[in-house]
Amino acid sequence: MTFIALSVIPLIVFNVFVTASIRDQQLSERKGALQINAVIMSESVRSYGLENLRHAVTVFALQSEVTIRSNNWGVRILVIDEGGRVIADSSGDTLQPEIGNVLFDPVVFAALGGNDTTILNEHAYFLYSAATVLDGERRGAVLLVESVEGIFESLSDIRTMLLLYSLAVGILVVVLVIITSYRLITPLREIMRVVQRMSTGQLSLRIPTSERTDEYTILGNTFNNMTEKLEQVEKTREEFVSNVSHELKTPLSSVKVLSESILLQDSVPEAMYREFLQDITGEVDRMTNIINDLLALVKVDQREQGLNIQPMVINQLVEDILKRLAPLAEQKKVVLLYEEVRPVQIDADEIKLSLAISNIVENGIKYTPGGGTVKVVVDSDHQFAFITVQDTGIGIPEEEQDKIFNRFYRVDKARDRGTGGTGLGLAISKSTVLLHNGNIRVTSAADEGSVFIIRIPLRRT
Repeated sequence: MTFIALSVIPLIVFNVFVTASIRDQQLSERKGALQINAVIMSESVRSYGLENLRHAVTVFALQSEVTIRSNNWGVRILVIDEGGRVIADSSGDTLQPEIGNVLFDPVVFAALGGNDTTILNEHAYFLYSAATVLDGERRGAVLLVESVEGIFESLSDIRTMLLLYSLAVGILVVVLVIITSYRLITPLREIMRVVQRMSTGQLSLRIPTSERTDEYTILGNTFNNMTEKLEQVEKTREEFVSNVSHELKTPLSSVKVLSESILLQDSVPEAMYREFLQDITGEVDRMTNIINDLLALVKVDQREQGLNIQPMVINQLVEDILKRLAPLAEQKKVVLLYEEVRPVQIDADEIKLSLAISNIVENGIKYTPGGGTVKVVVDSDHQFAFITVQDTGIGIPEEEQDKIFNRFYRVDKARDRGTGGTGLGLAISKSTVLLHNGNIRVTSAADEGSVFIIRIPLRRT
């Protein structure tokens, strides 16, 4: 309806404008011609003299001198004396002469006052043009009356023609608008239908798209990509819940088995008590680590809490991390190396960033066999700080590299549990780096070690 209104309204305005312009132009031309003829006629009347016209000289002789014919019956000419009385009239037998009558007409009064005037009576379709006649000390007027009914009749014909033209154009516009609206609205309705079903949880649905590159195809592909990501998030959430349950269930089951083993025996040696209690303590510690990592991950995910951004020297932070992890490296017989390309100062949350870097370095130590090395390099350019953690460990298969940052994901679950990991360290690291508007890139291959590159902006924006 909006398209139709925007198309039809200009046609209506166009019709009104065109007809008004034609009418004004034709009337203006006719007014000008009639005014000139009135002035010429006034000069002829002056040459005859008002008194002579009063004494039986008619204006038919004047019409023979000044040819002014605009209608079938011509222009009516009246001569008026200084009192406004008609002293000559060219109406002849066609109309009732006004001789002897006084005309109370504004155009006549204006001419008697010395102002030549032309006016239009739109109701009667007549033009009135009066010119002043100066006969010595006497003043009279010549009044020319012309019918313009023909102009309005021709305008009626033009208006009818334009109306038919506008009607044809309007019908064409309506047809085109309906076709165009159908082509525009149909795919939009399909998108709305699928989106409404998606909102009920049917994330497996997809919006049909074509090979074209129009806006609807782009919108459909965007929705499909978003739905795939939502579906992946839902799948990740389900896996996360399942993994959390499994990770907590395993140590709880161990604690229960150990506890029941002690309770079901009447006399248990003290050494066995100690051994079982140590195992129970280990399982409790394991659950505690999982819960602590979960809490740390939740805090990182709660972005509304914000970061405590302060200027800091990343080199000193990395050195402190390596000192703290040195005992673990010595225990694994892994060599820790540190390379400082240049001093680097950044705006960051020191506590959260320290946890992110520690998790990656600790992973490198855990998965590097004895005699291997873990090297940390600090560098920067004019925009970003780079922390590179390179190890000579077991590596990560290429097909697994996109999944290692998922929560509780392990490349080798059995071997990872042997290292005491919870499967949340890399997820915490990635969330923290993303919170700093940075990213983590990993390159690795099985049995060839891994390289993690953390990139963080130098300045917080």
